[in-house]
Amino acid sequence: MTLNDRMIPALSFLVFVHDPVVAEDIAITLEESHPGARIVLPANEAAALAALDEHPQITLAVMSMSPEAAQASALGSALAERQARVVLMGFEAEERGESAGFAVLHRPFRTVDLLAMLANPAP
Repeated sequence: MTLNDRMIPALSFLVFVHDPVVAEDIAITLEESHPGARIVLPANEAAALAALDEHPQITLAVMSMSPEAAQASALGSALAERQARVVLMGFEAEERGESAGFAVLHRPFRTVDLLAMLANPAP
């Protein structure tokens, strides 16, 4: 371990997206734009919660989830406790996510849209 390893924690991303092709595309974009970042692609919510035990410093989560589910679920609560930034995707997120205070990745999205969202810290 070097001094830099102790001073600058590696970025960690959680990509919990129901469409495996979209999830993989997001993961590749994150990996290419943040070399060395940890990227977790859980198959379900239970696996996502387990991944948080292994990677407690999740920086950002991209999830296919309604804003209500993100606020009420154990996964949403665990991410909020860790102060992770949550970006929602999907029909319900597009309808109500921003008014509920979430960042929303609107479909169809391009790589540049995802990167712009990552660069913008709000909300």
